[in-house]
Amino acid sequence: MNHSQQVPSRDQLLAKTGVLLIVDQITPPSGPVAKGVTPAVKARELALFIAVSDDGMVYAFNGHVDLGTGIRTSLAQIVAEELDLHMDQVHMVLGDTERAPNQGATIASATLQISAVPLRKAAATARRHLLQQAAQRLGCTPEVLRIEEGAVIASDGSTLRFAELVQGENHQLHIADDAPLKAIDDYRLVGRSAARVDIPGKATGELTYVHDMRLPDMLHGRVIRPPYAGHDSGDFVGNSLLAVDESSIAHLPGVVAVVVIRDFVGVVAEREEQAIRAAQALKISWKPFTGKLPDLSDVAQAIRDNPRVQRTVLDQGDVDGGIANATQRLSRSYLWPYQLHASIGPSCALADFTDGPIRVWSGTQNPHLLRADLAWLLECTEERIEIIRMEAAGCYGRNCADDVCADAVLLSRAVQRPVRVQLTREQEHVWEPKGTAQLMEIDGGLNADGSVAAYDFQTSYPSNGAPTLALLLTGAVEPVPALFEMGDRTSIPPYDYEHMRVTINDMTPLVRASWMRGVSAMPNSFAHESYIDELAFAAGVDPVEYRLRHLSDPRAIDLVKATADRAEWQPHTRPMQAQAEGDVLRGRGFAYARYIHSKFPGFGAAWAAWVADVAVDRRTGEVAVTRVVIGHDAGMMVNPEGVRHQIHGNVIQSTSRVLKEQVSFEESTVASKEWGGYPILTFPELPAIDVMMLPRQHEAPMGSGESASVPSAAAIANAIFDATGIRFRELPITAERVRAALDGEGQGPDAPAPAQPTTKRSKWWFGSLAGVFGAALGVLATALPWRAEIAPVTPPGAGSWSAAMLERGRQVAAAGDCAVCHTVSGGKVNTGGLAMETPFGTLYSTNITPDPETGIGRWSFGAFERAMREGISRDGRHLYPAFPYTSFRNINDADMQALYAYLMSQTPVRQEAPANQMRFPFNQRPLMAGWNALFLQRGEYQPDPQRSAQWNRGAYLVDGLGHCTACHSPRNLMGAEKGGSSYLAGGMVDGWEAPALNALGKSSTPWSEDELFSYLSTGFSEKHGVAAGPMGPVVSGLATLPKSDVRAIAHYLGSLDGEPQAVAAKAAPQVDTQVSLSNGERVFKGACMACHSDGLGPKLFGVSPSMAVNSNVHSPLPDNLLRVVLHGIATPATRDLGYMPGFKDSLSDRQVADLAAYLRQRFAADKPAWQGLAAKAAQVRANPGSH
Repeated sequence: MNHSQQVPSRDQLLAKTGVLLIVDQITPPSGPVAKGVTPAVKARELALFIAVSDDGMVYAFNGHVDLGTGIRTSLAQIVAEELDLHMDQVHMVLGDTERAPNQGATIASATLQISAVPLRKAAATARRHLLQQAAQRLGCTPEVLRIEEGAVIASDGSTLRFAELVQGENHQLHIADDAPLKAIDDYRLVGRSAARVDIPGKATGELTYVHDMRLPDMLHGRVIRPPYAGHDSGDFVGNSLLAVDESSIAHLPGVVAVVVIRDFVGVVAEREEQAIRAAQALKISWKPFTGKLPDLSDVAQAIRDNPRVQRTVLDQGDVDGGIANATQRLSRSYLWPYQLHASIGPSCALADFTDGPIRVWSGTQNPHLLRADLAWLLECTEERIEIIRMEAAGCYGRNCADDVCADAVLLSRAVQRPVRVQLTREQEHVWEPKGTAQLMEIDGGLNADGSVAAYDFQTSYPSNGAPTLALLLTGAVEPVPALFEMGDRTSIPPYDYEHMRVTINDMTPLVRASWMRGVSAMPNSFAHESYIDELAFAAGVDPVEYRLRHLSDPRAIDLVKATADRAEWQPHTRPMQAQAEGDVLRGRGFAYARYIHSKFPGFGAAWAAWVADVAVDRRTGEVAVTRVVIGHDAGMMVNPEGVRHQIHGNVIQSTSRVLKEQVSFEESTVASKEWGGYPILTFPELPAIDVMMLPRQHEAPMGSGESASVPSAAAIANAIFDATGIRFRELPITAERVRAALDGEGQGPDAPAPAQPTTKRSKWWFGSLAGVFGAALGVLATALPWRAEIAPVTPPGAGSWSAAMLERGRQVAAAGDCAVCHTVSGGKVNTGGLAMETPFGTLYSTNITPDPETGIGRWSFGAFERAMREGISRDGRHLYPAFPYTSFRNINDADMQALYAYLMSQTPVRQEAPANQMRFPFNQRPLMAGWNALFLQRGEYQPDPQRSAQWNRGAYLVDGLGHCTACHSPRNLMGAEKGGSSYLAGGMVDGWEAPALNALGKSSTPWSEDELFSYLSTGFSEKHGVAAGPMGPVVSGLATLPKSDVRAIAHYLGSLDGEPQAVAAKAAPQVDTQVSLSNGERVFKGACMACHSDGLGPKLFGVSPSMAVNSNVHSPLPDNLLRVVLHGIATPATRDLGYMPGFKDSLSDRQVADLAAYLRQRFAADKPAWQGLAAKAAQVRANPGSH
């Protein structure tokens, strides 16, 4: 079954005939509450735990949800065990609010340890009742009966199935504490590994994830968030919207509604892509945002500066005296960074708001708490809302799964139809409540005999419950900072320190934050276990031995010893004892912890110990965790293999958090907007994992969901110390940090390159412009500034030209790229309106469809030819040379007539082009007469008799129809193409570098004729890259030409033997900022390498260009690379290339600059480093151009 709606609801089962129900009166938990707030006591309610139905099924209900932890399987094992059923006879229902009991959020590894207890008792209660019922019918005592596979069997072989025993009845029994539980020695399912019941559906695609859920008549929604990401308190929250211009998307197809409630803004459309486009295009005005996050460039100081309320949870012995009398004092600080839940799929929900029930399909971890929030938001009763919990993208903690449910229900209410909402990757990363940073400070030291003098521990945890976002945006709750007591998990170390004080600094958030896997316990244990390691080495004692001296818990002692033995731990008292292997240093680290969860003093979950082996490259600083031996004591393991899987997952995720994961902040907002800005551990980086689970099946089951992760950070940090002799007390332990520590600050590869002197433009530039302009004015004396109008004609009728003529005209138009300049993105072909930025102002291309009013429908061939060869419009006005008539003059008469025929045979479209916006004096068209007199040459192309027909054909196409010089030749101060040695020597167009074509054989990676032919035909060359920007649509046109024409172009260009000239782009302001090559490498691995892996990875979206030979990486200018990174390639030159997404919404200017610098350094190390990259990235972002 895909989800719980296929199971009768609680109310339906309570009213059903033919059922045995095991129920209980429970008090629903209140959920986390702020410090000083009295939890609201909810009314007791009837909860259903077991239903034995006359259809042969046994339904079991638990209020928690399966987050990939396998509890659906383990809970079913418990029920099947007590009732002697097969696993497939038990259907577990998890989390559904209409069916499952309200047992609170799925947190703190508490499902099997706590919330499974009533379920087991309920199954035992059902077992006793079924045996009693059968005994009455069979006339015997219950003791002589046994249960097998859903049937009660007597000693004489008589059988009564469960369905028969409940037929026609409605028995409702409360959980009986005195119902006998099955003896552990009689277990046949619990304690044995069982296949996960959810895996087959996931593997075959039968299971429906919440992202895939669809309903009839469903619409799609997208939300637009306000500009204060990271904040959930402040007067501006819910009060920042100024206006929403719904007319800005009125022209878009499929839009159903725009929904605005204070700062909540959403759009609803018929199709998902329509909703996406509407959300991107909707114009919204916000109040200027002046609220700033604290300076998080120094997270530790930001936490120290944050107001706190101190809470001492332990104070024993004489801590101050012990520290004062210590022989060796050790004061240490440890910092845990802000981290993301980083769900692989952005959060998604589907809501169906009706006049009756309100249903929400969700991936939440806390269905009943979410239901309460939605009831508050909608001002209705909780009973009206049903949360149907579905599988979703993985998350351990509070991501945006609840937020998106509120989004969906508000949009559904507005349109009275089901609405599916999915967040973008950027929204998920920016708005999710972060796993908070945490600062741990320890003061203590050693006595002369090596014993611990004192232990004074303080931990600061700036977090809260992160209210559901829509409650804040709509003003349903006040945006006031709340303080939660959540920093105390595992705050008391497991060691017997005589003089010990533990203080919790409770504080409000710095950034919107909430619970994440290992809430405060992982950071606290990072400090505890790193510090005791330091004490051990300072005392000259082996770290494992030192821990054992201070442990009294026998299960902890057993685990530590067993784990050390399994790993073949070699006692040592100094680091760096392993033999180096070239540049690779190796080390091992130990750590132990027992996860203490829930409200202080909390509950103890499973015990865990790690031995981590690391390899550190002292040249690059790269750290690899090569092997982890992990010992684990979870008491009774319901499904041992499931526990093993949980341990594996803990090792992988926590290793990623220790080595890689950290939210970066720039300009008071989150900069880690996608995987490039937030790299995680990859499959090749996974360590070998050796799991040792202690067999304690007669002990109570302990939570295993998080316990194995708690010792992780200290074990890895201690191993790196063992390898390098350097302590790392701040996470993540990145290559950059390790290299800096090994080499000294500023000495590594990330040291900034010396700044290049800024070249000042001399005043002669303006004098030259004035001189040239004066010369043009002088020529006006002999040139004709006004030309006669050519009379309009009646548009030619259909069928005026032969099919052959029209096909030739189509080819001429494709070779001349007419549609490239005369079509705006998303507009009708050749209707004009494309903006072209020039140094003299903005031009807009004209309508060249045969519309008689706004196009060329009344143009005779003579008028058309004059415009093409002389730059004179039909009405006698001069055209600007952005229209390349200086090249089109080369077109022969036959091609010119065919082109006219083709254009005049197209469908006319009435569309006026916008007015040009040229600056004075360039807006005076008569001046173009002087320009033409200076720079326009007359006449068609004349073949070179000394050259082949193929060469001449290529020259004709390049210099005439193709007008390649318009982009690929530099221009003088009057905007005219330079000739001579500057012919095809490179230029700039619309912010893109048009590389030199006159010396392709002399490029960094020389072009062969075949490579050039492939590139012009398909838009891709394995040795150079993909056509992008203005070149993309050029290739699209060339791809429709005869191959012989494309080959002729390649042949001609390949024959040129000139010298490329340095191209000067519009200078970006130089700023004194460093680039981080390490960060650039992380961005590349996270955002780029999946496609650009040089053949090492999967082929995802068409071609996967290599960066090593990419022309843009080797160019003197970074412009093209930055444009492709920021704006992507939405429309590939040819279909098979595949598109490339742009990263303007997910990478900051700093990240783009780091990425570009890294690519340049790695793949074009022989070239000078680019300067001013961050400023250039900002310039490119602000000026996307028209291609």
